[in-house]
Amino acid sequence: LSWSALVLREGGRVFVRGSEGYEEARLGQKWEAAQCRANSGGRRPFGPESHPTETWNLDSVGYPLAICRVGGPRDVSACVRFARSAGLGAVGVAGGRHSHACMASGALVVDLSGMRRCEFEARSGRLRCEGGALNGDAHAALDGTGRMLTLGHHPGTGLGGLVQQGGHGPLEKIFGLSVDAWVEAEVVLADGRLVRCSRAREPDLFWALRGGCGNFGVVTSFEFETYPFDQRLASLRRVHEIPWWSSARHLVRAFRDACADLPRTTSPLLVVRRRAATEDRYHLAAADGDLRVRDYIHEISWDILGPDSSKNLAGYHYTTSALLQVAPDAACDVVADFAARAPNDDCAIVVNQLGGKAADVAPDATAVFHRRAAFWVIVQTSWPTRPDFFTDPAAERAKAIAWARALRDALLPFCAGRYAALSADEAALAAAANWGDNYAKLQTLKAKYDPTNLFSINHNILPAATTR
Repeated sequence: LSWSALVLREGGRVFVRGSEGYEEARLGQKWEAAQCRANSGGRRPFGPESHPTETWNLDSVGYPLAICRVGGPRDVSACVRFARSAGLGAVGVAGGRHSHACMASGALVVDLSGMRRCEFEARSGRLRCEGGALNGDAHAALDGTGRMLTLGHHPGTGLGGLVQQGGHGPLEKIFGLSVDAWVEAEVVLADGRLVRCSRAREPDLFWALRGGCGNFGVVTSFEFETYPFDQRLASLRRVHEIPWWSSARHLVRAFRDACADLPRTTSPLLVVRRRAATEDRYHLAAADGDLRVRDYIHEISWDILGPDSSKNLAGYHYTTSALLQVAPDAACDVVADFAARAPNDDCAIVVNQLGGKAADVAPDATAVFHRRAAFWVIVQTSWPTRPDFFTDPAAERAKAIAWARALRDALLPFCAGRYAALSADEAALAAAANWGDNYAKLQTLKAKYDPTNLFSINHNILPAATTR
């Protein structure tokens, strides 16, 4: 390949495998816990310099042919046109780099880490974000504005992956999914054209982008509507120790029962590990009781990193998930019993209650089909990576992955489908598990906008067969 023919005119750079800077471009810069802890004046500022884009899952990172760190949409277009003319089979997109597949071996990867600008316009109430923006960037732009939309749990997650897969988050019961606030997009298509789309302009394309998991192009700009929001929320955390002779069955069932009575303005979350379960509730309206008032942007949105800000940083992970239509006692017991026999203390099962305003939207209004699911169960694993006399990292990895997959399979009888985000094993279930009755329409639109499946490094939608 003649990489000199790939010219980036908006300040981008091309890192070919084996060249100087390639490894740094492949792995990004890892966050340290000290960067994520609040100082005496509150949470530290968030931005590309303080929190650079990091490759979150080092277990799945491959060796792309080249990584193109783009500076703007014209650079993205140049990369796509080059890939087509050079006969490259696939283009990957690295936004927040929490995807399990973005750094795929043998691909040309469009790295959006240089496009993280977010701006809030007070007059319109709109938030505009570049394609590589992270949750934390969007939160920083909204800080103090009295406005918000549903964003994800982790400050380092990219908007590109989060939003194009639907966008579950702590505020969905009151604001809906992230895609429900998405009003306009700028996207580079498989033929290299840069187009704008919305509900009124290229409506089929915009429909497909909202839940299509990156199958239809590289989104270089998002525009969202926002909603009135009091940044100071009442919250409650309960930590339940689980003795070795006991089980979490009663805790999981009690959480399920409590969720049935919670209003839309309360967002609950349960994390179950081998010896403890942690329950969080975030109250989006005034609530009675002895509750702690906390700042959503500067405190609550960082809870996923744990009390010492060391959890869920870049490392070696395997994650899978399931959307539950119902959670009978048998499903609750599956969660509790698998937690008890987790292979290590870093493995966790996260149970999120879904619904509210997100479920009010019709399943065919966007490409996100499974809006009626009651719970999203996320299975998170990691394992020791330093070998010693007692530890074989390869064996520990195999145990952790086998445990996670067995748990997912045990939940299948209760599933409505699954949410593509945080699912490392896209071949494990049929495409209908992601998109249900929307899949046929998505295949037709895939054939229109990406007939050669150039954008296939994702939870892939196969183009509908062409008839002659």
